[in-house]
Amino acid sequence: MTEKITRKDFLRLATAATSSAALAGYVGRGAAQNTEESAGPIVSDNQAGTLIRGADVLTMDPELGERLATDVLISNGRIEAIGTGLPADGAEVIDAQGMILMPGMIDGHRHVWQTIALGRMVESNPGDFSRDYIFWKMAAVVAMEPEDHYIAELVGGLQAIDSGVTSILDYAHGQDTEANSMAAARGLRDSGIAGWFGYQLAISYPFDIGDTVSPAEMLEALFAARPTEEEWNTATLLSNDLFNDPSALLQLALGPPMWPGYAMDDIRDYMARARSIGVDLIIAHLHKPATPHPAGFMGHRDSGIPDLHQAGLLGPDFHVAHANRLTPEELTMMRDTGGMIAATTMSEYSFMMDPHRGAPVHGRARAAGVPVGIGADVPMGLTGDYFEHVRSSLWSHYLEEESRQIVQGYRSQDTLDFATALGAKAIRLGDETGSITASKRADLVLLNTDRIGFGKMGSLADRVVTFARTTDIDSVWIAGQARKRHGEMIGVDWASLKARLHEAQERVEQKVASVNWV
Repeated sequence: MTEKITRKDFLRLATAATSSAALAGYVGRGAAQNTEESAGPIVSDNQAGTLIRGADVLTMDPELGERLATDVLISNGRIEAIGTGLPADGAEVIDAQGMILMPGMIDGHRHVWQTIALGRMVESNPGDFSRDYIFWKMAAVVAMEPEDHYIAELVGGLQAIDSGVTSILDYAHGQDTEANSMAAARGLRDSGIAGWFGYQLAISYPFDIGDTVSPAEMLEALFAARPTEEEWNTATLLSNDLFNDPSALLQLALGPPMWPGYAMDDIRDYMARARSIGVDLIIAHLHKPATPHPAGFMGHRDSGIPDLHQAGLLGPDFHVAHANRLTPEELTMMRDTGGMIAATTMSEYSFMMDPHRGAPVHGRARAAGVPVGIGADVPMGLTGDYFEHVRSSLWSHYLEEESRQIVQGYRSQDTLDFATALGAKAIRLGDETGSITASKRADLVLLNTDRIGFGKMGSLADRVVTFARTTDIDSVWIAGQARKRHGEMIGVDWASLKARLHEAQERVEQKVASVNWV
């Protein structure tokens, strides 16, 4: 007798099969298994703990500051002790003399799925990027299959770890089916990075590969999209099947649509339904509309924060990206309700071309007391070296007068704060990570400073913010597990993964090119 297989079972089996195929070349513990049962990436697993001996420690904890020639003991995934002459008691001892130990960095807004198109469209060609990005994105959404999403998220997560990012808010706004969404979430989870998989609802476009479509009609469809029952079911499935362990490093966030022009009654319903699923983070893109919308619609006042505030929808689970034109009053509303912001400073330079967008908000938000971090945003078109994004968060202050005044009082620690302690608070993980503090999760980055261009003078923060780059990273730990040692990712065959990523890129690009925009 043939056993009945439901659609849900079929999608699970299909996604697991394609995910396992994509994993070839990634020497993780789950590489030879069905990814439903994957235990994640291979790590250096020392049950007795790890003692990092004699490092120069940039704690980013205001009570601890910078400590030279200091030991840090890791046990059971957490920072157990910070001091000098700490006993090893059987722990693995790492000689870190002359090296800088810093917190793992935080990326508060990155579309990891766009790793599928690294270099396809770059922001160093600003005219092409601003003109073509949205249409490429829409075509890629309908072109990508589960195996494409899996490999993109896996490689994207591994690249982030390689660059010193240990926690991320992945804004997943490229998955239009249950199978694609589940595969993407598995890919990021299997990379071993901590943080959030942020599933965006209302991602469906009324065309297919090979169609002839009108850009104007598709833009109208983009901003008129509403979440479908299938998407709500996918959100519930993600929560129940993949993100059902509250102690796991990666958790689920949801992005119910709340764009300017949406009816506030609809937004109220969407946010209530998203929160009812049990997630701890609600995410949104936020841009001030070019012209105000009518009363009762998002964007009637300023960027829409007053509309959400009046409706009682703001709260300590509310996170927005960009939000460049927030007024002082809006920032106060965000601060008083516990809201959070991510500025993607490098990608937002181009926002200066739009009078209703403007310069990044992070300096003003921090000054107003709002938890705010930074993010890399579009990996397809910007550098993956996260230290460059840290530096961008400094220089972008000079794009507007108010931020120019704010930055005059900065020290290097203030800039690094956006990517560490404050950045962790800005994705609701401030109690877990972001600083080298006893009892916090052991998310750490160890920098080799031997390179001739890595300055030896100045504070540790001065040296990191000014000189550090990805190639200086000797080691990365996430929850005490070594993911990178001696400059190499553990258990990762980059050549094989790159070949598989390029194979997927070519397949997707061929489909994208078949869409005829007229």
